[in-house]
Amino acid sequence: MDAAIELIAEQGYVGASVGKIAMRSGVVKSAVLYYFAGKDALVAAIVMRVMGDAATALAPAVLAETTALGKVAAYIRANCAFVDSHRTASVAMFEIMTSFRTDDGLRLDQAAQRSVQQEPPGGDIALLDPESILEEGVRSGELAPIDPRFTKNALRAALDGAVFELARDPSYDVVGYGEQLVALFTTALTPLPTPRRRTR
Repeated sequence: MDAAIELIAEQGYVGASVGKIAMRSGVVKSAVLYYFAGKDALVAAIVMRVMGDAATALAPAVLAETTALGKVAAYIRANCAFVDSHRTASVAMFEIMTSFRTDDGLRLDQAAQRSVQQEPPGGDIALLDPESILEEGVRSGELAPIDPRFTKNALRAALDGAVFELARDPSYDVVGYGEQLVALFTTALTPLPTPRRRTR
């Protein structure tokens, strides 16, 4: 699987054929197909492995915080720290996200959404979606009255931007980028102070 991740990161999802993956692994193609039914099955295994590793890294950081703002900041920092320490795997995931299609034409995120609807994730995997953190923060009044889903989408897109830059520049400062995101989202999510009423 490591060979597949490296090849996808280097040559993109389309360019990483099963034959090339086998060659990179030093085995024959039939050996790869013995463990995986095909390229889609191999990709599914890669996605589950990387997402599982990411969830394991994110969960302790997010759960250690007691406030919504703290959880959002921890979510951003933990994401960027994971990308920084798993650069090749993160770029491979980026390539899969932008190029993968199921047999019925769904992108990876669409296929994942369908899977989530059929079988909602639990445990650490559920923490990969920050929408529940935002919903609770808005409900309690700790966060500004934003739309949790729109804000979740903006946050995920901003985090994906780090991987986009990393794919172009292997030396990109992902951690520094994350600190900028923490500052931006903290400002955006902090409620404005209630104006004081003037007394006559």
